[in-house]
Amino acid sequence: MLQKIYSEILNYFPIYIKEKFVNVPEEIWDKAKEIRIRNNKPIMIYCFDDYVEVDHFATVEDILRLIENFSENSLYKVQNEINSGFLTIRGGHRIGLSGTSIIEKGEIKNIKYISSLNIRIAREVKECSDKILNCILKNQEDNNVLKNTIIISPPGCGKTTLLRDIIRRLSDGDEKIKPQTIGLVDERSEIAAMYMGQAQNDIGLRTDVMDACKKNIAMKLMIRSMGPDFIATDEIGTKEDMDAILDAVSSGINLLVTCHGNSVNDIPKDLLEKKIFENVVILSKAKKPGNIEKIYKLKGEEYVSVY
Repeated sequence: MLQKIYSEILNYFPIYIKEKFVNVPEEIWDKAKEIRIRNNKPIMIYCFDDYVEVDHFATVEDILRLIENFSENSLYKVQNEINSGFLTIRGGHRIGLSGTSIIEKGEIKNIKYISSLNIRIAREVKECSDKILNCILKNQEDNNVLKNTIIISPPGCGKTTLLRDIIRRLSDGDEKIKPQTIGLVDERSEIAAMYMGQAQNDIGLRTDVMDACKKNIAMKLMIRSMGPDFIATDEIGTKEDMDAILDAVSSGINLLVTCHGNSVNDIPKDLLEKKIFENVVILSKAKKPGNIEKIYKLKGEEYVSVY
């Protein structure tokens, strides 16, 4: 992991900052999830259960230089991403930005005086979906096709990591799973982590990606142009998301989605009342991808625990 972080992240840092990371123990990098850079504050490496301070106080000049480096010296090419509050770099790592927003007609047109960066270290955890898929498929009439499924979890429990692995498994297929064409709607560029048109994460052989596009628009485009067996997306929640999901279901498209919450009752009301999802996976607050608390299967009008 250390070599990957150095080659894909730390090489963007000016040498006078990069050399400050030399004394960070390798075991810290093995569990690191974020590097936080704040103006006039020490750089911090956040792990799953702790953090480490790096011996360098960041300045505005440091932050601006890093953004320039992350954009490969072409800020104009990534302006739309900056307006959305993040950049994606080679390796699938995501750079969150915060500062002073310029708003026009209710939309962010730019972020100036950028004061903080959050480098989220991308980690693929392959096979973390094994237990979930084995349980769900075992309790379906058709073992080869996953039916409408929602993953519910509090923030930080690995639902995106889990979603990515399920997409890969469905897309590639195996002796238990019929290979399926996946339309991945990746509004926040976190699942596939597209970089210059190339997915940085393994999302399978049969996955088409609509990147950095609002879910309701992207779902319609996917159905119209790519004819997927499945549409997968992360963190549904808006009224527009609900309408797009209902449209997809009426078009005969299966769904694989996530949302924040702790129980079946946290499924958005319209979708819960219409019993859209046949499978409901609840993740626990243990910060480990694929850590299952409950799995429910729709039986008639009731959700019955199968795990």
